[in-house]
Amino acid sequence: MTADVDLKKAVQPPPRLLLGVSILFWGAMTEKPFLALFVAALVESSNWIRFRWNFDHNAVSKSWRITMGISLVAGILVWLDGDRYTALPSLLTWLPLLLLPIQFVQSFGMRNHLNLNAFSFFSKLHRQRNESLGLNPSIICFNFGNFYFIAAMVAASLGSFAQQPSFFIGLILLTGWLIFSRNRSRIFALLAVLAISALIGIFGQLGMSKLYHWATNYSPDGGGLSNTSPTANKTNIGSLGELKQSSAMIWRLSPAAGQAPPKLLRTASYNRYKGITWKTEIPIVAGYDDTNYRELATMAIEEDRPFFLLRENMEQNDLTKPLPSFEIRGAAIAEQTIPLAGNSSSLVDFALDGIEINPLGTVILFPQNPIINGSIRWNDSQQPEVEPFPEEDLTIDRYEFDGIHAVADSLGLKQLKTTSEKVRKIKEFFLSEFTYTRYLSIPRARAYRERPSEIEDFLTTSKRGHCEYFATAATLLLRAADIPARYTVGFSVVEKHPTKNEWIMRGTHSHAWTRFWDEQTEKWVDLDATPPDWLLAETDQRADRLLWLNDYYQRIKEDFFLWRNRPKNQLTSTIVIWTLGLVTLSFILRRLWKSKLALKKSSQPHSQNKEAITTPLHQIERIARKKLSTRNPGETFVSWLMKLKEHGVNEYELRQATDLHQHLRFDSTSMQADREEKLQKLANELKKQLRGK
Repeated sequence: MTADVDLKKAVQPPPRLLLGVSILFWGAMTEKPFLALFVAALVESSNWIRFRWNFDHNAVSKSWRITMGISLVAGILVWLDGDRYTALPSLLTWLPLLLLPIQFVQSFGMRNHLNLNAFSFFSKLHRQRNESLGLNPSIICFNFGNFYFIAAMVAASLGSFAQQPSFFIGLILLTGWLIFSRNRSRIFALLAVLAISALIGIFGQLGMSKLYHWATNYSPDGGGLSNTSPTANKTNIGSLGELKQSSAMIWRLSPAAGQAPPKLLRTASYNRYKGITWKTEIPIVAGYDDTNYRELATMAIEEDRPFFLLRENMEQNDLTKPLPSFEIRGAAIAEQTIPLAGNSSSLVDFALDGIEINPLGTVILFPQNPIINGSIRWNDSQQPEVEPFPEEDLTIDRYEFDGIHAVADSLGLKQLKTTSEKVRKIKEFFLSEFTYTRYLSIPRARAYRERPSEIEDFLTTSKRGHCEYFATAATLLLRAADIPARYTVGFSVVEKHPTKNEWIMRGTHSHAWTRFWDEQTEKWVDLDATPPDWLLAETDQRADRLLWLNDYYQRIKEDFFLWRNRPKNQLTSTIVIWTLGLVTLSFILRRLWKSKLALKKSSQPHSQNKEAITTPLHQIERIARKKLSTRNPGETFVSWLMKLKEHGVNEYELRQATDLHQHLRFDSTSMQADREEKLQKLANELKKQLRGK
């Protein structure tokens, strides 16, 4: 009795219209209202359409294979169109559409359940083995509509409107609808469970949002050098152990023919160091908004090909004068910084919704696509940065002040007269006495500052560290020598592809250096105080045997995306995809139309209507009618079919078929799937006999 109750609960479908409403809810949360309306209408139309199909075990397996095939293709397209962090969430937002073939089989099949072993190839083999040994197969039955409802809720939770209060209201109402339809005897207990579930959902959603934000902004390269925040850069200064950097390819740079690339590409600059973090502190600057950004102006030489101008008040001749250029390609997200040469002039051919710059020369993008590609003109006589801020670009935090000035005095920096002499002295100091290492051993200075700061320890005792130590120390020493300086992060351009005119920037090429103000030229100048052997140490110790495979995959992904999104290729790729889809859909619809069955009308619900249950034996009714004519009033289907023995049909097989037919219609046991498969084989054999084959 308990087994019968459990089976009844497992195969109980969701209440009528719940799936349709949940699909519409998914469409509202993911901005797919018209697609959701179509899917909801298809799923709920089974409540009014009289057509049904006798989907057997093999049909369920086919629908599962179709779903997996569609999911695989969709997954590849989503992966090619996005980055690795957003690919899975993007794919999951399409769950109601991906699982539609299985739900169609459930909604328009003759039974209110599916067999779980139809979804596994190994379960199918196990069932066939048991059958060959004469063992009873173990079959788990369930109604797929319940799982489809959960899938719709998961997909809705990943939509662009899932952070709104309307999502939680809809989730609570729809879940409550499902719960109350199953059990109405314990209202208060169900309300309590629903309230707890709602709270868990709210906090879980917030947690997932923070996790997603962390994943998409986290950099494996230390200090966030590859995916840089324009406002703050938390360094690894004070960390202990090995600094691990990723060898993943981040950007690809192709200089114009016959030209060399810049040695350093900046992603951001900062001017305030406190603790272990460099920040951007900028006073109000004319021409910039409240957040100290201004949108880049555009100017075009050719129609529909605007240049984004990095400096204010640029003129037409700034676009036509001969300057070196390079093309850059890579993945991008909203408000991401882009690597630029320090004296870059303009950008062109980037597909952007917006592009902004702050007074320190940091440029952020609002890309239209997850992969960007365009050209950058550089080595201009002027720079996009503003002149030094007297206070911000010379400030040394009070905790660093004494130690930095003591080192500056020991080097005699203040006695040197020119900026070039001071810079040369600092470079010689680091080159002669310091060692580059990724193995960090300087502990973090604790509260109350009972010990020297990390930078003071680096300058006076340890004299070992990675680029963040060198760049920070050099910036502060320059300031102690009365030279405005800023901490800068970006990439060192050092790895050239062996066969292509292409330079690769990886996480291991992430770098930090200093930009100082030269009073004589009135320009900002790069100073890389890190010993030059740092790249050799990274390259030697970061060899990856599968690096070529990762590079090849990323290159294919990015190049394919850009090829597919070019206007001249979009029409071709769209036609090919739609043609393949329509051909496949037409084939499936044709097969479904030919095999459809009409349900008999009844005032009883479908789940209680015995006459509405159709078995594979009904498939021979049309052929049998040609031999026997129509049934007499009151004559049963089985007794009518038994007359076929007089027309050359094997009587033994006919009796076997009718017995199985009766069991399937009136005996709901765990043997249903096994009997149905046997009956299908017998029905096929009887068809052949009736056709004289």
